[in-house]
Amino acid sequence: MNRRQFVAASTAAGIAQILTVPSTGSAGQEVLDWGRDFGEKLARDSRLLGWSTPKSDRLDSIALEIEGNLPEGLRGVFRRNGPAAHSRHGHHYRHWFDGDGMIQEFRFSDAGLSHRGRMIATPKIAREDAAGSRLFPGFATPVEGMASVRGPDDMNAANISVLEHHGELMALWEGGSASVLERETLDWKHFKSWGSDLKGTPFTAHPKVEADGTLWAFGYAMHPSPVLILYHISGSGGLIKAAVIPERHLGMVHDFVITSRHLVLVIPPFEFDLGRGESFLDSHVWRPELGSRALVVSKDDFDDRRWVQLPAGFGFHHGNGWEDSSGNIHFDHCISKDVSLVDDAFRHIMRGEFRHADAPRYTEYVLHADGRVDIAESREPAEFPQIAGRLVGLRNRFVYTLGPGEGLEWIPRTLDRRDHRTGFKESYDFGDGRVPEEHVFVPFPEGSSEDDGWLVGTFLAHSQGVSGVTVFDARRITDGPVMTAWLPYPIPLGFHGQFSST
Repeated sequence: MNRRQFVAASTAAGIAQILTVPSTGSAGQEVLDWGRDFGEKLARDSRLLGWSTPKSDRLDSIALEIEGNLPEGLRGVFRRNGPAAHSRHGHHYRHWFDGDGMIQEFRFSDAGLSHRGRMIATPKIAREDAAGSRLFPGFATPVEGMASVRGPDDMNAANISVLEHHGELMALWEGGSASVLERETLDWKHFKSWGSDLKGTPFTAHPKVEADGTLWAFGYAMHPSPVLILYHISGSGGLIKAAVIPERHLGMVHDFVITSRHLVLVIPPFEFDLGRGESFLDSHVWRPELGSRALVVSKDDFDDRRWVQLPAGFGFHHGNGWEDSSGNIHFDHCISKDVSLVDDAFRHIMRGEFRHADAPRYTEYVLHADGRVDIAESREPAEFPQIAGRLVGLRNRFVYTLGPGEGLEWIPRTLDRRDHRTGFKESYDFGDGRVPEEHVFVPFPEGSSEDDGWLVGTFLAHSQGVSGVTVFDARRITDGPVMTAWLPYPIPLGFHGQFSST
């Protein structure tokens, strides 16, 4: 199947076939029950604040209260994205991944630190707001009497990540196109198309950008037949090449790695089965007996690819990948033994239920050139890995992750620094009542070493009913934040962000 045939086949009829809800009325009633249950439990448990909908689509704070000192060289804009409109028009979503996206923007300047939050007014949410009701299903939430669906972007929630590339600011989903935003207002502008025959094709929430601006990305679609889409985009924003790869046993894949010569995608055995369920998530089956597989693709030639068999597992995120002089590929993966996190815990949190699930463990892989595979699994949970951006695809020494506290392992409490050279891990504990989110690496303006930089991220202080921003010296995270800034309100727990110096 070529690219043009794929786009032509992704019709409204095909998408609707995946997402049609049985007309029993039970789904709609259950959604109402979940919303009621969440509200009742939120009143008794402040931890649920991270999954509640903001009181306004627009949040503004001109000057945040700062503890410590705003580092002199740290100037620019930090943006985060994540699900926020979990409840709207009397309809409560049944999975964390379903809520419409909201950009959180923090501006670091000589005057201090300011914040603005904006719900992303995609065509989806604009149509629903005009109708005063939910019209489109989500990742795991059906909608009774859904509107006609012309393509994946009719359901695009733009709720996972943010990317600034070649002067364009984009909010990323992964079931459809990237959304281009107006930089000054954060208004939604249009869906990004990387070519006339790629319009509307899925584009990852985890593109990899090399030091020269070269961008690599992938997407995947399940109907009318499972395919992977690979992208190679220049630093100037133009498409260099793309490919559509049919793959019968295609599982849900969220992230990938690059090396100096290859792309590597780990495909879990969480396979799509059309007609199995009433939502996209419910249409997947966990088949551990098949194992996971790594697809290794040459950067120079997308037709040059091979598969490597791996033990079964399911993970969202990688830190980095690199290739040694012998052609062995090294990469990490935060990976779980099963899909209980996405299929159970992340569902029922939207009903106010904290469920145990197998948390991802930090794991290192080596795919040897002779076909052997080495795997070193940490016993400690870890998520949201980050590295110094200039080393994407190259050998890195340090990786920064979030770690758990006591109780539910999938709820973060620590910021961790891992040293590949020594094997040493050190941590900063945010303490009771606080949940840290992903912290991105921002290099010092005059830095020379790999860890010369800051870690910038947000946290939810649910016991205080507010959120905050922390800045750490990446070399000494155990010293605690060099700066903490406080918002006067909470913002929902989100996913991924990016720091821009402009």
